[in-house]
Amino acid sequence: MGGSRFALCELLLLAAAAGCRQPQARPHRPLATRAVSLPSALALAVAPRAASRFACQGGTCRQQQPRLPDTGEWRCAESKHVVWCAGGEPAAGVVGGPPDRHFRCGPRWGTGAGERVCIERQPDYPGDPSLSYQCRFEQEQGVARVCRSTDAKVDAKAGGDLAERALPACWLDRDCPSGTCDRGACRCAAPGDCQTGRCANGLCLEASP
Repeated sequence: MGGSRFALCELLLLAAAAGCRQPQARPHRPLATRAVSLPSALALAVAPRAASRFACQGGTCRQQQPRLPDTGEWRCAESKHVVWCAGGEPAAGVVGGPPDRHFRCGPRWGTGAGERVCIERQPDYPGDPSLSYQCRFEQEQGVARVCRSTDAKVDAKAGGDLAERALPACWLDRDCPSGTCDRGACRCAAPGDCQTGRCANGLCLEASP
């Protein structure tokens, strides 16, 4: 009888111990995540407006999104391999971005509305860099650039005779006291022909770099 009681008590103790035993927690493993390489917000903020490639067909090349001074509203033209744009008002619903360092800009004289004039002396061209292109801007819906090859060799001096310190300040000839706007800079024959800066080599230059 004593042995039976001892066996029964041992069984009860084993059952109680089994009931109190807690399952061991498995070590936590974080879910695997894919490494995604995205440009930071800062990198996007300091990047200039990207230009699209030229799409060429039948001797005509079209750049649907050309380089512009910044993300503002611009109207542009091209003459003698120099691009010049006027405007710069903030575009509706567009977050303003940084300027394109290839453009040289100055306030447009006589407007008083914050309008600017910008020039680019080395614009992009499609195809063979040794060929000369005649380009124009289409601005019915946005701003696009259309170029045609003239089958002529590039003039190395084209666009290069505009002084480095010429102040872009005019869009039309009537903007300048002299009545002549040369690719964004006023022609001058005397200091009085310049509203800002000084007259040197026939162009109004900035007073300081």
